[in-house]
Amino acid sequence: MQSNRGGYRGKPKQKLPPHLKRVHVNVRIQRWMLDQLKAKGEPGIILEDILKKAGFKYCEDQKD
Repeated sequence: MQSNRGGYRGKPKQKLPPHLKRVHVNVRIQRWMLDQLKAKGEPGIILEDILKKAGFKYCEDQKD
């Protein structure tokens, strides 16, 4: 007998702060570079730190 197990099962993800939003960025990098980023931790967080050190600053949302 098969039971219907609909809905989400498992641990829910934490909600992101409202000022952060997931955006897809199409970037081509070499495999060895991606492997090094993954070895250091979450690639998105590592790239964010690199961009901060390169001079990018957070700013308020710009409403058009």
